[in-house]
Amino acid sequence: MNFTKPLELAAATLLTIASAAALGQNAISVPASTFDVGHGFSATFERTFYTSRHDGLNRFNGSEVTSLSLHRKFGAGTFHYGNTYAPSERHQHVGFSTKRITGAYFQGSGESFSKAGSGLYQDLNHYFFHGGSRAPFRFQGGGLDVEMGNGLSAQVAGIRINSPGLEDRSGHYAGISAGRLSGGIFGMDRGGEGVGQGFNLAFDGVRAGFEYQEVHSDTGAHLRRVGFSWRSNPVTRLSLELEDAGNPLYAAADERRVMFRFQRSFGPGTSFTAAEQQGESSEEGGNQGKDENKYVKVVAIGLGVGALAAAVSSGDGGSDESQRFASADEAAFDVLNGINPTSVQENREHGGWVYRQADGSFNSTTPIAGDVASVNIGNPVTAVPIGTQAAASYHTHGGPDPRYDNENFSPQDILSDVLAGVDGYLGTPAGFLKKHDLNANQVYVLGRIAN
Repeated sequence: MNFTKPLELAAATLLTIASAAALGQNAISVPASTFDVGHGFSATFERTFYTSRHDGLNRFNGSEVTSLSLHRKFGAGTFHYGNTYAPSERHQHVGFSTKRITGAYFQGSGESFSKAGSGLYQDLNHYFFHGGSRAPFRFQGGGLDVEMGNGLSAQVAGIRINSPGLEDRSGHYAGISAGRLSGGIFGMDRGGEGVGQGFNLAFDGVRAGFEYQEVHSDTGAHLRRVGFSWRSNPVTRLSLELEDAGNPLYAAADERRVMFRFQRSFGPGTSFTAAEQQGESSEEGGNQGKDENKYVKVVAIGLGVGALAAAVSSGDGGSDESQRFASADEAAFDVLNGINPTSVQENREHGGWVYRQADGSFNSTTPIAGDVASVNIGNPVTAVPIGTQAAASYHTHGGPDPRYDNENFSPQDILSDVLAGVDGYLGTPAGFLKKHDLNANQVYVLGRIAN
């Protein structure tokens, strides 16, 4: 994303709103409701749906996150408790708010830490920064917001992540708020050594808001996100987020995304004037809504830094330079999309292996050139790098040739995969990417590649 041309970027973004879903850009819908459950408790229920599309394979995927939180006023403060669930992640948090201090403790477990982990850094791809092994993990941490007077408040948060066979990872944050303006810096560690850093700035107005975040890892990866939000009334909020991400170790993750969110709260209505007075008042008692907002912010900051720490510090800590893909399909698409035009032009086969790396990501061997009807890609044990495991074969079929059925796997292709015990990928002269699924004994068309 080129932030030096904000007007051109904004104009292009507005043009994509109507067709965002069709183009496969990430879309986020967040209907929420807050209601009184009696005995002094209020509850907030929220369900978030995520969808995304891989441009090359034209394949959609999605997930769902469900959150429930409880709040109860007592004396001069408010008690808070919450649970969040996602398909591969869950966490709980508990805390309190008084007129000057808001604190939270949170803990959780799972194997992705990408969807439910953050309100500030939603949908952060756990494969993005470096490998992203889906090993099981547990985490715990806390956050604190302290009002210092004159409209100033300070926030600190920290989180530690434990995973079998990996060094402990941690994230820490320090920030300050002045009225509706806020900002902070954060850092990520692995085994006690820094692996990344970043900052965020935000303005939260009554009708409009703005937020910017930037993250850099020591391996050269970056993430930049700018967000805008509008409130047509106090209970309805529309958000637009623009994101630019890049990683020299995971080229397939380089992307520019547009994300949308619609949020609607159900319950007693509040005017803009009342909402503004509530947001600015810190002296009046009974301001439970403000307590809840500050508490949610503290939890989101802590979990957000944790999500970043898990992503930035994943893989092998930056010690290797292997390219990484989240699936064998993506690794096969990348290598066949690159070699198939050469294969068609020369009318000879090229092939190699897709292999699984130690951190769970995938890559491919350099294509080997064969002849018009065959290619020798070697043994699946010795032809892949040491410490990796062959996951699939891949090859092309050269150019259109009336002597051969080059648009389909040959019987020998299928037999070779069976003997090696792996799946197979084929790039055809017409530009189709096909997969032989060994377990299902089926052949699928995954998408189109260059030819």
